[in-house]
Amino acid sequence: MVTGPRCFAGMVDLFYYRDRANHLRHLADITWQHDLELSLRSLARDYDETADDLEVGASEIRHPELVPDVED
Repeated sequence: MVTGPRCFAGMVDLFYYRDRANHLRHLADITWQHDLELSLRSLARDYDETADDLEVGASEIRHPELVPDVED
């Protein structure tokens, strides 16, 4: 069990990645450029997959470029 000031850090990360994915899907919904829509939806999937990986505690993240390096 994680306690202390960082106990919700993982949850915040999940919310961040889910929020980014939702924002990208919203942008894809309102764009009139088909190629841009496809790119935005693909990036939204990447953010969702990153959140999924973090949620299950995966040892490797599918899209490490979306996760900032954290130095303790």
